[in-house]
Amino acid sequence: MKKKSQSSGQMNRRPFLASTAAAGTGLAIARTAMAQDTSSKSDDLNIAIIGTGEQGRVLIEAIHVIPGNNINFKAVCDIWSYSQRYGSGRLKSYGHTVNVYEDYREMLDKEKDLDAVIIATPDWMHAEHAVACMEAGLHVYCEK
Repeated sequence: MKKKSQSSGQMNRRPFLASTAAAGTGLAIARTAMAQDTSSKSDDLNIAIIGTGEQGRVLIEAIHVIPGNNINFKAVCDIWSYSQRYGSGRLKSYGHTVNVYEDYREMLDKEKDLDAVIIATPDWMHAEHAVACMEAGLHVYCEK
């Protein structure tokens, strides 16, 4: 059975999902930033990311192409040291100073100036992370 070939004008599923996820992330974070009461806060949005594996890396890159964004990454959380190093190193290259955590509960306990959290962990962990972040009073961006 012959495999259908894609013409150069077609987009396959992975790039399509990555680009729509990037657009969705930008819109979600922009809406959160615009909803903030700017009379008592600066225009900056302080965020953390839980999960800096493949999808977390896509979202980090997507956020940095949003024109005029005022997003400050404050923390990176991942259970794998190599993902912690990658996430913190990449954000440092963009000018962010981040604290690094292995346990999201410690991050939520120590990071008191966060506005929102991006959750980019495996699907089966989303509920636990999202509920904990919302109980901490934070906005959450979580896919799937």
